[in-house]
This record gives sequence, C-alpha cells and structure tokens, in this order.
Amino acid sequence: MRLEFRQAAPEDLPRWLTFLGAVLLIALGVIALDAAGVQICLFRRWTGLPCLTCGGTRAFAALATGDVIGAFRQQPLVSALLTVGAAAGAIHGLLLLCGRCLTLKTSERERRALLLVVVVLAVANWLYLLWRWRSA
Repeated sequence: MRLEFRQAAPEDLPRWLTFLGAVLLIALGVIALDAAGVQICLFRRWTGLPCLTCGGTRAFAALATGDVIGAFRQQPLVSALLTVGAAAGAIHGLLLLCGRCLTLKTSERERRALLLVVVVLAVANWLYLLWRWRSA
C-alpha cells in the first residue's frame, strides 16, 4: 500500500467540493429527521434490533459538540470513520488548494485484506451495539 502525490487535475477540486456538499447535505437531512423524532432506520423499525450504524446520528452530534468519548461510546465505527474522514477531507482540501493530490495505490491482495478488515470491524461493531442494546 502506497500513498503517492500527484499534480491535481482541473476536475479534482470541483469533484471534492461536490462530494463535500453532498456529505454536508445528507448529514443535515439526517440530523433534521432525527431531531424531529423520525425513526430513520428501517431495520430497527422492523426488527427492534439496532442496525450496523445505529447511533451514528447521535455520535455525529456528539462529535460536533466536542464529546469525543460519548461519540465513541455511542457508535465506535461511525465515530472512527467520521474522525478519519474529516481529517482526510481537510488534508485533501488543503492539498488541492496547493495544486496537489494524494492517491492511495493498492494491490489486489491488499484490497482483499482491507475488505476482510472492514468486514471484521463491522461485525465487531455490530456485536458491540447488540451487547449495549441488551444491557440497556
């Protein structure tokens, strides 16, 4: 696995800004629905069990107010992804403003290993959420 710098292409900045705008709009929509008391998760509505990302909205709100420990207690996987994603997005944005880009190069074997890690983390996170739900 290698991180490589390259010269930013003319379309890189508009793509990044579009992605950033979409993420912000989705986050605002989910927060507004959650604040209105709408149960967004169909899995939880149908089964009564927490889904893989249950608590993600509350974790996002906790991170936004600076309660990092509360966010990770609420939803560890989403909190980690949001934290890493925010840092990566900020770094990528700064690099784009400087005319550079960062690219991750992986082999097929590394992609399979990453997929396995993602699946294991997702299952571990879900088991944590189920344990937390049962003990509540």
